[in-house]
Amino acid sequence: MSLRERLTRRIHAAGLRFAGEPGGRAANVLTSLLGLGRIELCTNPACIDCAPAPTT
Repeated sequence: MSLRERLTRRIHAAGLRFAGEPGGRAANVLTSLLGLGRIELCTNPACIDCAPAPTT
């Protein structure tokens, strides 16, 4: 994982922890302004990239 991705994920996680979904959106604005990228959360349970792996 690159340093940019690590910073983006850490900032996004902090935003979510302290302010919930609005904090995540604010973190995305901040990381976009810094040129680090954005974290998009997918809520589609049928998405093969985001759906949790089945447990057996």
